[in-house]
Amino acid sequence: MRLIQKYISLRILILFFITLGISCHKSKVEDGVIFDTSFLSARLDSVKRISENRYSVFIDPSFEPVNKSPWFAFVVTSESEKEIEIELNYGNYKHRYIPKLSSDKKEWKKIDPSQVKIDTALGRAILKLNVSPQKLYVAAQEIESSKDTYVWLDSTIKKHPFLQKNVAAKTVKGSNNYVVNSNLKANKAIVLIARQHPPEIPGGTIGFKAFYEELLNDTKTANAFRRMYNIIAFPLLNPDGVDMGNWRHNANGVDLNRDWIAFTQPETNMVKEYLSTKIKKDVKINFAIDFHTSYSGPYMLVLDSINERKTKGVIPDWIKNIEANSQFKVETRRRSQDLPYCYNYFYNQFGSEAVTYEDGDEIDRNIIKDRAKVYAQELIKTMLLSNNTK
Repeated sequence: MRLIQKYISLRILILFFITLGISCHKSKVEDGVIFDTSFLSARLDSVKRISENRYSVFIDPSFEPVNKSPWFAFVVTSESEKEIEIELNYGNYKHRYIPKLSSDKKEWKKIDPSQVKIDTALGRAILKLNVSPQKLYVAAQEIESSKDTYVWLDSTIKKHPFLQKNVAAKTVKGSNNYVVNSNLKANKAIVLIARQHPPEIPGGTIGFKAFYEELLNDTKTANAFRRMYNIIAFPLLNPDGVDMGNWRHNANGVDLNRDWIAFTQPETNMVKEYLSTKIKKDVKINFAIDFHTSYSGPYMLVLDSINERKTKGVIPDWIKNIEANSQFKVETRRRSQDLPYCYNYFYNQFGSEAVTYEDGDEIDRNIIKDRAKVYAQELIKTMLLSNNTK
């Protein structure tokens, strides 16, 4: 199927008339309201003025086919303080995410329920927003561009100087794609992969960060774990897609989590080639986690029952320990290992136990962090015990 990419113009357009179906970085409509997408991870394709202080904004996927994950992110300002109404129009797709609001891209809050109405028939959302000359960011989830992730990564490395960051390969658009190792002397490893799908910030960024940071903590068990296992982290597998504001794909219009058999894309091939160099050095990949977000999360995709019986049983023991030592209950969903998913690659290629870690779109962010920390703590203990007894 031919993939159609819809590029946003690189020019900054200042429009002093009613905009209709025009893609732009900045547009000023008749009422003195400005819609701006001149930042990384933005997504708003065009704006149409319906009537005074009422607008329809059109949000289209960069590539099709695509699943129902309509990402949007834009800034709206006004020459004067007032209330406006914005309709989010996704064309053939339907509204999914509760809009998040911020004035600085750092502190975010969900829109008040009284300010949003969902048209379930058309799949659109109608927002009432108080706007002013101050920027108001409106987005499907918290905005986390590649730059934001790499600032966090460099700060994390500064705190933990044993970490080693390297460029593993280039992306489709020629950007650096990084890998981070915790202990290059270890002959065992676990692999963490984050953010194959750009909008999946709750699990793919917030959950991943909390999980990873827990593995790096200066505790007796974490230190013992890192002495035994090298933590190989790919903290942002799809930086192009993230910065382009894509709903799901990389810059070539490919869903990376369906490319773990064919390896047609530089991002997935990077992981394959990098790990092959580890295997040649007699490093064993013992475990892998791929971080995602789902509208129906949290849950984990695990091995099917037949393949699970062939393993050491780290996954079932890990889940039992999570439930025994915390308030969290773990929902698991089994999938065939014939599917071209990331976690299946690790099992099929290396015999590694592996899971897809899914959090939920609208789960409280503190709960996401707390769950990730507990899961990491229990994985550490489970794998240390497994190494000693099995």
